[in-house]
Amino acid sequence: MIRMYYRQWSILTVLSAVTFMIGVCSAVAAEIEYPVAAYTGDTLTKVRQWEKTWAGKKIDGGNVDQVAEFLPESFTKMYKNPDKWGAPAEGLYFNIVPYQRIVETQGMIEATKKNAALVKTNNDGTIANYADLSGIPYPAPKTGLEIAWNFDFNNHGDSSHYKRNSPNINPKSRSERFGDQEQWELFFIHRTELDPRPKLTNNPKGYHRGLFIHMWGPPEFINTRYYSMRYIDPTKDDTMYMWYAQFRRIRRMSTKQRADAVDGTDLIYDDEFFWDGHIMRNSYKLTGTKELLCSRHQDMGKISRAKGQVVPNNLDLERTNLLVVEAINKDPDYVYGKRVWYVCPETYIIRWSEIYDQLGRFWKTFMMFTSDEKTQTGAVKNFIVGYSLIDFQRTHGGFNIQDIQGISIDINPNMFTVNNLQKTY
Repeated sequence: MIRMYYRQWSILTVLSAVTFMIGVCSAVAAEIEYPVAAYTGDTLTKVRQWEKTWAGKKIDGGNVDQVAEFLPESFTKMYKNPDKWGAPAEGLYFNIVPYQRIVETQGMIEATKKNAALVKTNNDGTIANYADLSGIPYPAPKTGLEIAWNFDFNNHGDSSHYKRNSPNINPKSRSERFGDQEQWELFFIHRTELDPRPKLTNNPKGYHRGLFIHMWGPPEFINTRYYSMRYIDPTKDDTMYMWYAQFRRIRRMSTKQRADAVDGTDLIYDDEFFWDGHIMRNSYKLTGTKELLCSRHQDMGKISRAKGQVVPNNLDLERTNLLVVEAINKDPDYVYGKRVWYVCPETYIIRWSEIYDQLGRFWKTFMMFTSDEKTQTGAVKNFIVGYSLIDFQRTHGGFNIQDIQGISIDINPNMFTVNNLQKTY
């Protein structure tokens, strides 16, 4: 009797141990792999070998063909024909620097590992618990839509304040029209750096993000102010108001104006961050990966640019493996026929964007500049510090420098109100 009891106890013990081990193995298998790197193992070794030849090299019209596989075709042609694009006597040039991995903030990493397994996807591809999550929802994305959601969840440090100098450039006449702006951004949801997390508790209107812009130039727009509120609900259009200082009038802007040119520039309102709209306004297709030279650790103080030059000289570009996504707006009358995004898998920032018109003709190329910036909490966040945009149909361009004033800072949500638009500065 005792022997039978002992045998049963032994079997139960073994079964319990096996069950425990299976549970441990499942937990290990289910662990979220994040953050990720653009290169690892053999691919990183291959890049380091290539860098032995190219890192530290100055690239201009004379040797750009040798690295053309790592540039958009439009930029290769531009560097070979610099006079057309307002270059000084020395031409257009950039430097190749070694690839540096970007690691997100600890807040983003912890939020991703906590929430990625909790994502609930609806049949239409939307995220059912969208407002309750933060971090990167799909650390190992398999579709273009999942990459787009990852881009959407990059919260830019929860909040930010920066000054922006933006010339609109005509290289043919070497003339420029300068915009001088100050901008604040606040995320109400997807928060990873500041409490409360993952969302503000007092948000009765269901905001996703607020954007406030104060214009100091050109002179005719001095003290003009604008704010835009994006809602969590994808069926609700953004609320946008502008205070025209010269007329002392407030005007509510239509969402249809998001496809209008911004103050005569080559940008439309949707071009902010290379896409600034609800994710479900587009359809997405992941077409593969592509290695491009990207400005990911850019010291904006070292660049140089002559008047009328559409892209600055002395940029530092590093080879990076990017995710390629085609984004097509669902509105058949939308101004762009197609965007092609080249998305960084380490940050989900769009590094390059190529744009085609409604007839399928190539139109514009945008290039993003970022650098590692210290936040108010002491973290390091890879943040946008500028961009170049080139209109190849009109031989026109624009350039942007963002002077960071603060990341992960306290911003009062009351900034994004009509009353604040009329504040005297």
